[in-house]
Formats: sequence, structure tokens, C-alpha cells
Amino acid sequence: MKFAIIGPISKDRVILPTGEQMEKYGAAAYTTCALAKLLEGTPDRVICLSHLSPADMAAVSALLTHPGIDLSGLLPVPEGTTEIELHYINRFERRGRQVNVMPPLTAEEITRVRDCRAVLLMPLNDTDIPLTGVQKLRACSSATIFLDVHGLVTGVDEGGQRYNKAWSNAREWLECIDVLKMNEKEASWAASRPLNGREEFVRFATGLVRNGPEACWITFGDQSSLIAWRREGRVFWAAVPTVTGIGPVVDTTGCGDAASAGFIYSYVRHPRYPLIAVILGNTLGSLKATFREVNAFPSPPEIHGIIYQHYRDYLHALLDDFLSRRQLLIHECKGESADESFVFQPDGYGHGSGSDNARDGGGRGTPPPGA
Repeated sequence: MKFAIIGPISKDRVILPTGEQMEKYGAAAYTTCALAKLLEGTPDRVICLSHLSPADMAAVSALLTHPGIDLSGLLPVPEGTTEIELHYINRFERRGRQVNVMPPLTAEEITRVRDCRAVLLMPLNDTDIPLTGVQKLRACSSATIFLDVHGLVTGVDEGGQRYNKAWSNAREWLECIDVLKMNEKEASWAASRPLNGREEFVRFATGLVRNGPEACWITFGDQSSLIAWRREGRVFWAAVPTVTGIGPVVDTTGCGDAASAGFIYSYVRHPRYPLIAVILGNTLGSLKATFREVNAFPSPPEIHGIIYQHYRDYLHALLDDFLSRRQLLIHECKGESADESFVFQPDGYGHGSGSDNARDGGGRGTPPPGA
């Protein structure tokens, strides 16, 4: 089985709340390393499709050297590496300034991965991955296509400041993808209106999957995730708790990228069980917060042990819910919902320019599903 990750490998200059500074490669590099760790001991492979400056090729290739990683997708392009400055206000909030934007991948480059079982689209800006390339990929491939919406609701002004914006061509994107991921702030921008409280997020997510992607995953930082999915014409949703207590939070950069790797790894193997995909995604995201390195993920047996330790009671409750059919944890949406129109018909509400551009699973303070 072959996986593909499409998006920038960013060159990040990170400034912590303490004033400490560090430089490292990030974005799609986190997703690639996390997925490669999960593939250890199997013949499966992951290819990362990204533009890089020739000056960064050797360092990135060394970082991603792993038996499970195919380096042929690293394409040298003049001034190709995305460069970002990240100023952390606290552990969960940061401001980003774009120093350089990766030249867009071409449709021909994107269709190189048409033979993959799953493709993760991980844009940082709306120019990184052209819609026309994704449309061509959809037309020639049977891959499960996963989209992290982050880059499509993020703009860059002339000074390099990153800001939130509406998802202007959402309908066309949703026609091409199978799984949509976002955090709670990005969900409001995708919906073109503020979403507040569990009910609004549930209505938005279930409305999307009713006639669009087969699954929608919304993360809420260190609070429970929301997953909505469609199966045989029926729509379900559930809240999935996050993992806590693994270790001290050291660096939340890349948590969302790692979570995406965990989700898609499980989802393509068990497509009827998106809850299990969220559990693995949440676990990988929480693990990433405990270290600063890009490729320091533990072995698959250790990851499975963490899942058993932290999700044992939840999984038992799921089994009870299934056997009793009480639907205390898994809920079915019955009847039509008009809320998928949120994303297709912007209501003109003025959000203003946001400053939180972290792809770390979302901020804090929003009442999570299940609260």
C-alpha cells in the first residue's frame, strides 16, 4: 500500500513565549515522519510531494531518510521552500509570518501519485495545491483523498502576515475529496459564519457529509474531537476524547499534521470505523506535543500501548453503546439538514483578520462536542 502527502515542507523559525528561538523543518515533514513510523515493519510506503529550494534538498532528504519514505517526490524548484516565522504567545496560540511561499505544484506533478491508496492534501496557503490538479487527480485515481482545510482558509498579505479568510471555492473542493479535517476556528471560516457550541458544529459537520465528503473531522485542541460520517445513506456523529497525561507539553507545532497521519493510516484500513481513525489521530497529535523533533515518534507497539491505556474505558463504552443500541456515544442524524449550505452560500458576515494560524488541532475556549 502506498500513501502520498502533498504540501509544503516548511522551514520554520520558531520563537517561544520564553524568547527561545529555534529553526527546523515542519508542516508536511511531521505528517510524513509520523506516517512512516506507523508503516514500520510493513512493505507500505509514503511519498511526500513538495517543492523545495535546491539549497534545502540535502537537509530535508537527510531528515526524511527512512525505509518507509520515498524521496522521489521532493522536487527542487528555485526559491521553492516555504519559510515561516512562528511567534508563540502561549502553548496553544501563535502568530505566523510567511517569509516565502512555495511555488504551486502543477497538475502533472500532483497526478504522479494517482496509484496511491490514500492522498493527504496539506496546503499552508491557497496557492500551494491548485484545485485543477486535485480535480485531475480525482478523475484518474481511486485514492481516498483527505484534505486539511487549513491552507484554504489562510491568506498572506503583502507584508507576509497570515490571516484567516472565507473558503471561496468550497463546493468544487468538496466534490473532489473523501475526508475533510479542520479545527474549530477553521470550521467557522469554512462555514462563512461563526459557529458556537456543540449543536452548531454538529449541524455543520453532519450537513457537509450528508451530500459531500464521507467524513468530516473537527478538532478542538485539547478538548474532544467531533467526527461525522456517512454510511449507506445514514449520517452519524460522535465526540472522541483526546489523550491527556502522556507527558509535559513541550511544542505543539505539528500536532495537527501528525494527527492527520494517524487518522488516514487507520481510515484506509478500517473505512467503516472512523472513530478508530480519530483515536489514532488524537494519539499521534498528543504525542507530538511532548517533543520538539520532527521524527521522534515512538514505535507502533508503544503507540498501541498508549491507546490501550488512555482509551480502554472509552472503547468499552463504545461496545456497550453498540450492543445496547442506546446511542449515548454514537448519534444518528435523522431528517434533512439545510446546514450544508453554510459553506456554499457565504452570508457576508464580517469576521475580520484572525491571527491564529496554527495547524495544531485548534485553540482553547470553545465548548467542545460532548461538553
